[in-house]
Amino acid sequence: MSKQGRTSMWKKMDRNSRLAGFILICSMLIVLVVLGFRYANIAVTKEVKGHHLDKATQQIYQSQSVDEAKRGQIFDVNGNPLAENTTSYTVVAILDKKQIAPNGKKLYVQAKDDKKVSQALAKTLGGKVDTYESVLKEGRKTKRAQVQFGSKGTQLDVMDYKKLKSQNIPGLTFVGSAARFYPNGSMAANVVGLANSVENKKTGLTTLKGQSGIEAGWNKQMTGRDGIKTTAVDENEANRAKSVPAKNGYDIYTTIDAKLQTTLENRMDALVSDMQPKSAVAVVMDTKTGDIVATTQRPNYNAETGRGVGDYWRDELTTAFEPGSVMKGITLAAALDQNKWQANNTYQSGTLKIDGNKVTDWNNGQGWGDITYSQGIALSSNVAMAKTEQKLGAKTWQKYIHRFGFLKSTNSGLPEESAGMMQFKYPFEQANTAFGQAISTTPLQMMQGYSAIAGNGEAIKPHLVDRIVNPNNNKTVYEAKRQQVSRAIKPETAKKARKQLEAVIYSKDGLGKDYALDNIRTTGKSGTAQVSTGGSYNNAQDAKEEIHSWMGMAPAKNPRYMMYIVVKQPQQDTENVTKQMAGVFKPVMMQALQMVKGDKKSVSSHEQVTRVPKVVKQDRDTAKQQVKKAHLQPLVMGSGAHIVSQSPAGNKEMLQNQRVFLNTGEQLEVPNMHGWSRNDVLTWAQLAHVKVDLQGQGFVAEQSAAGGMPVSSAMQTITIKFKQPKVE
Repeated sequence: MSKQGRTSMWKKMDRNSRLAGFILICSMLIVLVVLGFRYANIAVTKEVKGHHLDKATQQIYQSQSVDEAKRGQIFDVNGNPLAENTTSYTVVAILDKKQIAPNGKKLYVQAKDDKKVSQALAKTLGGKVDTYESVLKEGRKTKRAQVQFGSKGTQLDVMDYKKLKSQNIPGLTFVGSAARFYPNGSMAANVVGLANSVENKKTGLTTLKGQSGIEAGWNKQMTGRDGIKTTAVDENEANRAKSVPAKNGYDIYTTIDAKLQTTLENRMDALVSDMQPKSAVAVVMDTKTGDIVATTQRPNYNAETGRGVGDYWRDELTTAFEPGSVMKGITLAAALDQNKWQANNTYQSGTLKIDGNKVTDWNNGQGWGDITYSQGIALSSNVAMAKTEQKLGAKTWQKYIHRFGFLKSTNSGLPEESAGMMQFKYPFEQANTAFGQAISTTPLQMMQGYSAIAGNGEAIKPHLVDRIVNPNNNKTVYEAKRQQVSRAIKPETAKKARKQLEAVIYSKDGLGKDYALDNIRTTGKSGTAQVSTGGSYNNAQDAKEEIHSWMGMAPAKNPRYMMYIVVKQPQQDTENVTKQMAGVFKPVMMQALQMVKGDKKSVSSHEQVTRVPKVVKQDRDTAKQQVKKAHLQPLVMGSGAHIVSQSPAGNKEMLQNQRVFLNTGEQLEVPNMHGWSRNDVLTWAQLAHVKVDLQGQGFVAEQSAAGGMPVSSAMQTITIKFKQPKVE
């Protein structure tokens, strides 16, 4: 090839190289521009194909979890706990053979250990060894990864949980959930109610929800709001801001006074033991405020164990029934208000015909001849009240029925409160309502109606909640005040009605002599009603088929308390009905009146109430001093140097001179509990994780484990026997 040809070829190759290099450089520049734009876009938007890179990065260095809110607690008026929070556990047996720890340890129940595991479960939880063993074998047969053990293996308390967990049984694990602790068992259980665990569909967590009583009626207020807990490697302000603290539910302070309630419970136990009624209910109300300071019923249930809760249990406080002769006090007040009651006028007792029907007095219509209306109310004459209703006129009488608050709910807040009902179409029905038939009322309605007679003519609303406190800032968000429902009668009418009703107790004809209090003038109205069944009545003159009642007010001149007792269909000792009911009324009323001696405002004066100091993590000596400064009695548990838990919790209100338990968590001993209350025993047992078997009522008289005995995980149940001080 010639020299010229070679030169031309090299020139051509050089030109092609330069062109290729240019194209390559341009391509690289385009790639760099595209990548730069993409990286810039990612840097600004922090997003790739819909994935947020900033959030993904945060997830590497931080995590979020639900900060569960605590349910509000329930206390008596003085801060003594009636419902507290605790944790219950479900025991689960892992059967999946893939569950092996990094060190090779088997984390499942091996078939060869079934017998051993079942024996441990039966010893702690009760039941037969074979039952637990069959559950394990059936689980393997059906290739299940894990099994549970029915009702025996659920709702374990802290004591059973710790006993099982301390044995370190391979394959047994536990799932904790929120639960309720009712330290007083059956005391005021119908008012306090029950809360059960339910699953929160949003979070998958279990929460507590009220099912009855205050637990249900005030469920919304006691249910807190869960928060969000964020944990991060870089704990800066931005990360902390993403955490939302939980807001605990509000605490409910009831109007119940625990000491008076205890006396009422004990007296009702004695009555029920002697008389065996189908049911019974008793209510004590402060006439000045409407506070229900004590109430109980039978049958009752144990809120802590669940014993007694069944398909047929009902709240007698909110259930309507025909009240019988107690209604005559209302009729009397209406007649006095209309100047239709002439106490000294006479009438023919025994039988009164109305539209072909007969109104008869309770002694088979025989009556007592010509007697005065004053004698008629003392003798609880049906004819006297039927004639009084006729004088009033049906329309006027009906207006008073509504004025006193009957036929509509008292809006107590308790679930399923009845409004009652009435048959009032015909003259015979209208007359019947005047002596408590053809009309049904609840105990709460009757208390509301009689509050007008006990006071100045104003019917006031009965209430069960004294105040509601936000535990997040200790501020009171609600405080109950006296609430007038209606002006039922004139003030002077109320005085006249109370005076006339004194004849029930103090006149020679009175049927309520057994209810007289020593040295305190009392007024009220007794009642007996036939049981209504499907439009007819059970056998008259058979005390076993009757509803017996008493509405008492004291002192008669200016009542501070009123008490309503109802005993339905007693099956024993029916010849002593009034004596038995007086055995409840007199000691309870006397104690109530003693509580307010010199105190015109409330059951417990504010000077008697103190706030519990928060002493957890403090050294034992400092903690004791803090508690003593609050006029409370510290009881230090164990030999530890610092307080790890306390009960009641800090910032709670309670009466002065009550015990505050300070747990150090080390080398606990059984204390000498002689003279302790049931609540104190249960509080100590919960902190010490010891099971107790409580027998009887009142205060501790005997204990099976001597004071000073060391507390250990091997300790069996301690039996505590209570005895009630004799009340004259």
